[in-house]
Amino acid sequence: MRGLTSQRRPADQVIIGTREGDEETTAFLSAALPESSLPVEIAGVTAPGVIASMAAAARQASGDIVCLLDDDAEPEPDWLEKIEARFAAEADLGILGGRDLLQDNPEMRRREPMTEKVGIFQWFGRILGNHHRGSGPYRYVDIVKGCNAAIRGPLLRRIGFESRLRGKGAQVHWELALCLDAASEGYHIRYDPEIRVLHHVAPRHDNDLTHRGIFSPAGLADMVWNEHFIVVTRCGLARRSMHMAWSLLVGTKTAPGILQFLRLMREGDPHRRAKLATTYRAIWEGYTSSLARESKIPESLLE
Repeated sequence: MRGLTSQRRPADQVIIGTREGDEETTAFLSAALPESSLPVEIAGVTAPGVIASMAAAARQASGDIVCLLDDDAEPEPDWLEKIEARFAAEADLGILGGRDLLQDNPEMRRREPMTEKVGIFQWFGRILGNHHRGSGPYRYVDIVKGCNAAIRGPLLRRIGFESRLRGKGAQVHWELALCLDAASEGYHIRYDPEIRVLHHVAPRHDNDLTHRGIFSPAGLADMVWNEHFIVVTRCGLARRSMHMAWSLLVGTKTAPGILQFLRLMREGDPHRRAKLATTYRAIWEGYTSSLARESKIPESLLE
């Protein structure tokens, strides 16, 4: 709330997605909204997960540009101003992402090297994020990070959010689906490291704990299933075959293939066998599930 209130370019509409039964959020909003000058609307949902919340909020959004912001992200005062200027200057800009300044471990974050390798979906299958430590010029990317992003309103209402992903909370990789869908419509995805938010990294209360350094079989399974479901439903045969081969043979330390499993064995990771088994099972389930379903259609909630 503080970050949006301080914007030099005031927001035209602020929509907060809330889930039925979330009494803590309801109590906070009941106390905060009467004192706020923001044009706030509430989008209530009964289904769990970020996608249901975003879909409900997007249904109410009327703007030409829809900005996405996590509840633990505080935008800098020029956030909306810079976003609006970028979209006004480029008619083919579909989705814009920015840098999130992680506040979870300030000393460690200060030591992290900056990089220009941000938001890349490599041809053989690996996904590079690094949005929190992105440097360099304003540029094309493949993927943005949902805690600090914006999309053209008409485009969002046309392509919608992928509603079939697994997970009760964060539903990992929804950004990949959204960006691939926008690119298929002929729009560009770009990253501006000068569009920044302070990311206070609130604790998660669901299975998606892999990005918090905690091994969760259910969270890992959802993450891997989502990735393979998205790739198979959106990419051609050559790319999805390469992605499958890379995932099985190499993978990552979080979702290992054979080579990463050997690395984890050398490092003495106590969860290495469970990680490999979970990853392989989720790859197979995600791949076969995607083949059995039709290609994605626009999210009906946004029609």
